[in-house]
Amino acid sequence: MIEFKDLTLREGSQVPGLRISEETGIRVLDDLATLDVDRVEVSFPRARPRESWYRHADELGLRTAALARATAEDVDAALTVAPDEIEVAMTSSDIQLEHALGKRREQARDALVSNLTRALDGGVDAGVALMDAIRADDDFLVATARAAVGAGAKHVTLADTTGVGTPAAVRETVGAVAAEIGGEAAVAIHTHDDMDVATANAAAGVTAGATSVDVTVGGVGERAGNAPLEALAVLLAERGDDPALALDSLAPVCRRVHEHLGIDVPPGTPVVGERAYRHESGMHTAAMLREPSTYEPFDPVDYGGRRELLFGEETGRGAVRSLLAAAGREPTDEAITETLSAIEEAATERGEPLDEDEARQLVRTTDR
Repeated sequence: MIEFKDLTLREGSQVPGLRISEETGIRVLDDLATLDVDRVEVSFPRARPRESWYRHADELGLRTAALARATAEDVDAALTVAPDEIEVAMTSSDIQLEHALGKRREQARDALVSNLTRALDGGVDAGVALMDAIRADDDFLVATARAAVGAGAKHVTLADTTGVGTPAAVRETVGAVAAEIGGEAAVAIHTHDDMDVATANAAAGVTAGATSVDVTVGGVGERAGNAPLEALAVLLAERGDDPALALDSLAPVCRRVHEHLGIDVPPGTPVVGERAYRHESGMHTAAMLREPSTYEPFDPVDYGGRRELLFGEETGRGAVRSLLAAAGREPTDEAITETLSAIEEAATERGEPLDEDEARQLVRTTDR
């Protein structure tokens, strides 16, 4: 079973121009609770405590996480909001150690372990996030993960912070760490979508041994965003990885979260877009009237979606033949031509295609 850690509120708060009010955050938490996500990373308390969100999550039975850099000030700020766990973060690549922190590898590892211990001494569970892990030296990464687990880390999150990873690179990195600490602590994968492969990279991480994934609804997050909860959940479910979520309400709940945040969903967005399950071309609708899986990667009903077959100018004779047969009418050439003309005329008159129910009704009422 693959656990999902949702970071919509924390990552969303870092999106330029996106302001998440207290009320909006509470609505988002309500929806996340209906999806049965394993954990919610609520905030980075050193910058935004968001205490009311933690308390509301507690009331909903959601397990909460707070993000802290590997500094005493950050860990103490995280402890004040009383989360269930603290994610202590430290960069792991040489380029970020030099130019972002001015630290050597050993200094970074020592700071991570000491502040992980500080969090644990505060009475909460804690794990670590190794940032820019895909660009890190594998030997250093594995040794740092080993040191963190030895100090009590419940999990190690490997973050592709800059989104430069490929599925092959992610498999290599996650596989190396999982081989070292697997069975002692969970390995999680955190991906960014700068190269449009966040979903594929997260799935690659699971293939390599990660048992937890970091996601956000709709992929909301800074820059190009993160792995979208809904797309990754469907991908993992369809390939048999058993995501620990309430999948039957996935699409409508994620759409509501978009609405709460005021984020428009492009029509062609996988799983949640308004066109995600629509089919109009003649060849497709004709086949799908007989067997929906002919042109579907999955049954949308499994994820709270609804298949839409549309009929209008793009409808072909094969689709009309299937409609006539389903209505108990003989699909003669004359009947097909007559019905096809009626469908095209009705669609043109209203300025949009007919849905399947409307098309079936028209077939039943067209002169025989």
